[in-house]
Amino acid sequence: MATVSKVAVEAQPLMSDQLEKLGEIHDLVINLTLDRLRDGDQRAVSDAMALLKNSNVTAIPAEGSTLKKLAGKLDFSEMADKVVPIKPKAV
Repeated sequence: MATVSKVAVEAQPLMSDQLEKLGEIHDLVINLTLDRLRDGDQRAVSDAMALLKNSNVTAIPAEGSTLKKLAGKLDFSEMADKVVPIKPKAV
């Protein structure tokens, strides 16, 4: 049992170090993407969107914001009764 405890204790700093490195990589990617966006790089927009999505970043639109206006334009709730469910193919 003592050997298992020793291994677990020694592995902890390694995991902490790896998490720090992953955090640093994440920060660098964010900063590079932001710099590219500021420089007007059009491809950086899709890269930034993928970065946000992959990082599980979501937004709640505030009243009067551009995002709220866009969400209003994309609201298809009035069409709920017109949607036809897709039936799976019989195998």
